[in-house]
Amino acid sequence: MSMIEVILLILGGLTALIGTIGCFKFKDFLSRTHAASVVDTFSTLLIILSLIIHNGLTLLSIKLFLILIFLYITGSTAIHALTQAFLKFGKNEITK
Repeated sequence: MSMIEVILLILGGLTALIGTIGCFKFKDFLSRTHAASVVDTFSTLLIILSLIIHNGLTLLSIKLFLILIFLYITGSTAIHALTQAFLKFGKNEITK
């Protein structure tokens, strides 16, 4: 493994950890979903980029890139659907 791969993996893991802490720290649903979605997509980007660099230009790297695109499209769409449903139907939430 090269140093770039290790740095990207560590940064991806740390950003995922920060996002998890943010989900527990924030009180309302919208802040939690924002923390989860933004940090989740960024940490996924870093981890998959390190895997692409590790494998070089192979069929597996192309598949990883397609998975990354799929996760970006579906992740943002799912979070948007959740927040729209929350704003439309359910403002009775339990906070700590």
